[in-house]
Amino acid sequence: MVERKAFLQITKAMILGLRNGLADPCVKIKQIILKELAEILGAERCVLFKIVCEGTNGTFNESCEIIAGVPAEEYLAQPGNKEPLKTHPDIGAAITNGGTLLIKHPHTDNRTAYFEGMIIKKDVSQILYIPIYVEEGGRAVEVIVIDGIHGKEFDEDEILFCSEVGELISLLVGQESAILQHFRDEIVNKIVPLSGFTRRMRANMQATLDYLEIIHKEAEEIDKMLPKTFEEIF
Repeated sequence: MVERKAFLQITKAMILGLRNGLADPCVKIKQIILKELAEILGAERCVLFKIVCEGTNGTFNESCEIIAGVPAEEYLAQPGNKEPLKTHPDIGAAITNGGTLLIKHPHTDNRTAYFEGMIIKKDVSQILYIPIYVEEGGRAVEVIVIDGIHGKEFDEDEILFCSEVGELISLLVGQESAILQHFRDEIVNKIVPLSGFTRRMRANMQATLDYLEIIHKEAEEIDKMLPKTFEEIF
């Protein structure tokens, strides 16, 4: 049974991500959450796919890309690698399922046939998909994928727990723009006074250079007036 302590671990992961994720806070938080989730469930593979919809002239194409995952060295080695959603029928099914999707027999399921080699190699027994929504009733914008290996089967308690984690990430996704705006504001607040300081410093330096130029010219005039040899003195 998944304990309340596990849920607290996930909440703590979000807080740590907010505190430490300076470069890209939302991605950092999600990576920390997935790491905690994988450890709680004892999963070797826990990946977050982002669903991207792009198009022009009324034609839209959906793609997916991994933005966070465990093990990180395997799934984040090539960030920004988008692939057509239609080549990932399992992800597509998770999006349209309207809730958590559990593929109980990935060895024989047509939706996972495209990565059958990996399923056999890693002895994947079940795969759990948790869609992430921004709005209730809307289309999923991200999907968490968790592998159960070596005969592991996800019980109802684990599935419910993962759904609750998905809801937490949904809240995070809904606040991404606000979080990013906050960090942008923080950066601007640092840059604006720094910019003013450099302008003042530049003005002071220019004034100093002007004074130095005057001193230099005066020194040249004095130099012209001074005798260059003893003969000139006497």
